[in-house]
Amino acid sequence: MRVTLSNHARRRMRERNVPSEDVEHVMAGREPAHPSPKSRTLRGRTLGGARLEVVYTEARPEQFHIVTVKLLDR
Repeated sequence: MRVTLSNHARRRMRERNVPSEDVEHVMAGREPAHPSPKSRTLRGRTLGGARLEVVYTEARPEQFHIVTVKLLDR
C-alpha cells in the first residue's frame, strides 16, 4: 500500500495532532469505505476514543492520495 498526503491533509494532521501512523492504520483496516463528494472516498476508524476519518482518492489499487483527515468525538 502506498499513501501520499496532500498539503491540506498535512496541515489538518498538524492542527489535529494526528500522526501519519494513525492515517496508515485507518487505510490498512478492514472498515468499509463510503463514497464522498467529488469522486472521493471516506474511511474511518475509532482510535483512542476518537473517530478518525480519512478522505482520499485512489489512482490505482493500493495507491491512496489522502485529501484530508477529520477527528471526531474528542
